[in-house]
Amino acid sequence: MTRMAGQAHYTSAPPSAGAPHGGFRFTAVSPTARPVLDVLRPLTGYARPPRTDRHHHFPVAFAYDRPDDDAAVLTRTVFTGHDYSGRWGNHFCHAWYATPDELAGLRPVELWDSPDWAPAPACDDGGLPDLTQLVPGSAVGPDRAARLLAGHGVPGVRLLERLLTAALRALGGEGPAATLVSADPDRVVDWIAAASYTLPAGLAARLTFTTYTARPEDDHHHLTGTRPETGDRVTGPVFDLGRLTVTGCPEPGPAARFLAGALGSGRLDALDAVAELWDAGPADDVEAGVRRLRAGCALLAGDSDAGAFGGEGSSLVGFVRGVAELRPQEAGLAPERLRDAVARHLADGTAPLGDVRAATAPLPEPYRRAVLAGLLGALETSAELRTAALDAQACASLATLVEEAPDLLAAGPATALYALRRAPGEPRPAALRILRLFRQGLWEETETYEALRELVAADKRQPDRAPWLLRRRGPAREKE
Repeated sequence: MTRMAGQAHYTSAPPSAGAPHGGFRFTAVSPTARPVLDVLRPLTGYARPPRTDRHHHFPVAFAYDRPDDDAAVLTRTVFTGHDYSGRWGNHFCHAWYATPDELAGLRPVELWDSPDWAPAPACDDGGLPDLTQLVPGSAVGPDRAARLLAGHGVPGVRLLERLLTAALRALGGEGPAATLVSADPDRVVDWIAAASYTLPAGLAARLTFTTYTARPEDDHHHLTGTRPETGDRVTGPVFDLGRLTVTGCPEPGPAARFLAGALGSGRLDALDAVAELWDAGPADDVEAGVRRLRAGCALLAGDSDAGAFGGEGSSLVGFVRGVAELRPQEAGLAPERLRDAVARHLADGTAPLGDVRAATAPLPEPYRRAVLAGLLGALETSAELRTAALDAQACASLATLVEEAPDLLAAGPATALYALRRAPGEPRPAALRILRLFRQGLWEETETYEALRELVAADKRQPDRAPWLLRRRGPAREKE
């Protein structure tokens, strides 16, 4: 059965048949939202900016809340002026109630300009349909975050480092929420989006926010947007988005520097690697998830400081070490997911395969085999990648797999033959391995002959060794 998100409209409305008293109330509700109105009601308020009148612009308040682990609430609240009685101070809140599963594949900030937000309340006491899906708008995406950092340069990256530090502390229960100060809610959306796109999607789904409140000192979100005239009311970290200044925030942590640097330099592969490490563990323990994120960033950065992306060594090696550190068997990581992740990492560039194999040592089976299967899978699909990634040392490393895991090589015959033909050392052991695997049906006779002739050619400078192979007169004579 397909689940649907509930929705409800809240505003000041006159009495009606279903509501004998006028005033603020839900005026239209869908079936899924009706049982949770008590959850939605505290999230429907709106306070005007201080010292404003009807000639001022009133910001839109777009908010995301997680009332509990099984519920996600999004609200969009606008000031509407006079209510039915002529009283100045009405507002309209459109609320959505969903499960976290219904947000899968989305970051909540992407719904900022969804086409499904109602511009005005529905008819009083009217019913609303449930939402079959949550449809994002077009204004928020990864490109928006990238343009933001590109426009601000280094100061923008530094601000994002501090913002992520504050956000991770708030998510992990280690510090207060962050307040984002701007007269324009769109600027608040910019920075919420930047923070959201640097975090794994599952952790971004835990990051609550509002783009505007007139009472930031009482707000409960992890990221709180407010205007300049109310920004000095809080004691926690305050981010002036116009001046790109920060007060009250600790020095950026290694994870925040790594993530901000990756987004700022366009290294989305680094963010994908972090997300894969984060996904290796359960998503229901947020504080443990923050610790897992920090560990993964440090490992992928290549050193304990993790000050910038691309420390010494291969990102694939760091990824494998990170998986080992996170104990995938306890985290419930499927070996197949690890295999596919390794294949994607190798497809993005070369790696010292000997170091990768060494990094698998702490991994239990079947995860060690999953790493090797991912390596071979990527190499098997690309002759260009084999040429780029398999130097003599790497070929020697793969050649030993013939003895250790011949069934893995059977799934990658082109890679196996490439490695055996080019591994350093005397030709006789390599030739015998090639012949042995030929008899198992791994290769055709023609390519086996070609491989044997290449071994002879490589060793012809030592003629006393070559005749032993030529006298065999083909693979069918191999008896050892």
